[in-house]
Amino acid sequence: MQTNEEAAVPAVGTMVLDKRRDRVGEVMDATPSWVYLRAFGGGREWVTALEDVEPVGVHEQLRARVAEVNAERQRRP
Repeated sequence: MQTNEEAAVPAVGTMVLDKRRDRVGEVMDATPSWVYLRAFGGGREWVTALEDVEPVGVHEQLRARVAEVNAERQRRP
């Protein structure tokens, strides 16, 4: 496991995996210790420790985006 000093702070707008929650989120803000995430397409932000996030590949990004689009369609009457 990386320490905070070794971990790169992710850029705002990138997609990362919150390993603690097993959830992909878009970086809204980040500090050397904390990352503020939101599900693609909106929703409630959550905070996780920097060491609990890792970059995601294109496949995971696409899966998160499709899940959000499907959820939005189900919310519409």
